[in-house]
Amino acid sequence: MSASAAILLALAAGAALAIQNTIMAAVVDRGVGFIATLIINSTIGLVVLAAIETIRSGPGFAAEIFAQVKPWFVLPGLLGTFFVFAGVFGYRQLGAATTIVLIVAAQLAMGIALDALGMSGGVRQIGIQTLLGAALLVSGAWLVVR
Repeated sequence: MSASAAILLALAAGAALAIQNTIMAAVVDRGVGFIATLIINSTIGLVVLAAIETIRSGPGFAAEIFAQVKPWFVLPGLLGTFFVFAGVFGYRQLGAATTIVLIVAAQLAMGIALDALGMSGGVRQIGIQTLLGAALLVSGAWLVVR
């Protein structure tokens, strides 16, 4: 995949996340509850991905996955569920803009740390431009929150 395709996907994902959290907050507001809303969200995602993989690889894919599973493989799912929960909770308590800016600022800070430690999979030098950009984003986040 090209860098431009990755950029477009990241932008689309950011927009989709804002829409997703808005819809999920509306579901919670209809009395469904946080946990039930997360279950609905996760179930739909699981069903869609399982259907795609069944079409792509056949129904035996699940056995192949489970043969390779390690206990720490659950961490991304737990972190993703926490992320979605925090987003929906934030939308309802703080509004979309404040929640998004706080999440993005935290993601950027952690992303810089992971890149600096060589843990992100991509090779990225952390230079003055990156640090200046991060400082500007954090300053912008502070302004939005205030």
